[in-house]
Amino acid sequence: MFIGVFITLWPAFYNHYALFFTDSQIYINCGNEFGFTEDRSFVYGWFLGISSLFVSLWFPIILQSIIFNLVCFSFVQKLVPNYVLKIYLPIILILSAFTSLAWDVSYLMPDVFSPISIMVLYLLLTHSKPFGAKWILLVFAYLLVLQTHFAFMLFHCLALSIIISLKLVNKRFIHNLKFRATLVLTFLVFINIGLFTLEKKALGANEFSGVSHIFLMGKMVENGVLEKYLNNECATEHFEICKYKNALAPNNYSGNFLFNDSSAFQKTGGWANPQNEYKTIIKNILTTPNYLWLYVKAVFKETFLLFGRNVIGSSIHAYPRDGWGPHPAVVKYYSNELKTYDNSKQNQNSLHFPFKTISVIYVYILIACFIFVLFYFKTHPLVVFFVLLSLFCNALITGGLIGLEDRYCTRQNWLIVLLALVILFKTVFPKFNTRTFS
Repeated sequence: MFIGVFITLWPAFYNHYALFFTDSQIYINCGNEFGFTEDRSFVYGWFLGISSLFVSLWFPIILQSIIFNLVCFSFVQKLVPNYVLKIYLPIILILSAFTSLAWDVSYLMPDVFSPISIMVLYLLLTHSKPFGAKWILLVFAYLLVLQTHFAFMLFHCLALSIIISLKLVNKRFIHNLKFRATLVLTFLVFINIGLFTLEKKALGANEFSGVSHIFLMGKMVENGVLEKYLNNECATEHFEICKYKNALAPNNYSGNFLFNDSSAFQKTGGWANPQNEYKTIIKNILTTPNYLWLYVKAVFKETFLLFGRNVIGSSIHAYPRDGWGPHPAVVKYYSNELKTYDNSKQNQNSLHFPFKTISVIYVYILIACFIFVLFYFKTHPLVVFFVLLSLFCNALITGGLIGLEDRYCTRQNWLIVLLALVILFKTVFPKFNTRTFS
């Protein structure tokens, strides 16, 4: 695992610093001020602040790598307990070279905690002694990991609900999952969402999110549901957005709707305007059968579209001095690392890693592994079903409710590759382990 930590940090070493996203600034500010954010996890922000020791942003990504390797090692050990030491490093090398794993570990974003949460859930559901001291400790860690991003809590709620439904109809391939443990975890995850909301209110937020309806409107622009609603209803309704129903956003992209100056949202006041009419429109769409059906169809279509988007490095851009992004936060809290930040390959526009080529290779590997894993569903049904279910639920929540961002599925689809590699080792070297996957 010690070697694995260095392997999974190679993009940071190559870049000469941690990797940044635009939202990294929000998390850094939140973590150093111990405040809250309207639409981002203050838990991950605090993780950055505390783990950095208010000295260096190298420390959070090192800790992310340590946490990942601890969890991943335990997951592989659960599947092939006798020979994990022989196969772990080859697996980590392949994943770090051909998937987004190492890039997510080196990212000052909560992305790496998405696959971590899935592996921890599997360890909890298949634990030999649920409700024991170690299990309860792991539960607390699991709930904390879920709070690093609200979408994680939502797709885990969905996955656990489906598992409970299958347990109730007595599907044999999941008989090894502990039913009481599943019920308790589902209850705790739902409670965790409420706790997350209360925590934000305690820190000063008036509600869970004051602008979530704006993001959802952007989603409805992207999937075409809003345009159809406005075309039918603007004759009788007097919404301000009706003036722009034929030009809601460039390319009808949700990001353009939220941030492009020519979008209907920006022309009607943008973020300075609470846009309360959006809440009425969303309520009308979700309570009218015809529009609701259009929305449901769009959600499932975008789920499969997002599942197929596996582009590595799509969010890695330069954020230089005096520009929009994390630079002001680094200046304010980590000025001792400002020179390192400025000279990183990312901000020098010299991070010329062949992202497109590696993304194509990754997609082919992913497809091959997906077919391989399905072939072994009969012999290893539980773990195959669990991994595929988790990835589908993530795609459904993020693709259907948030947007078609490449990184939403890229950050965890490689779990299929991980599973395929473990099965491959077990198949090619049958003496590795005489025990079956549990």
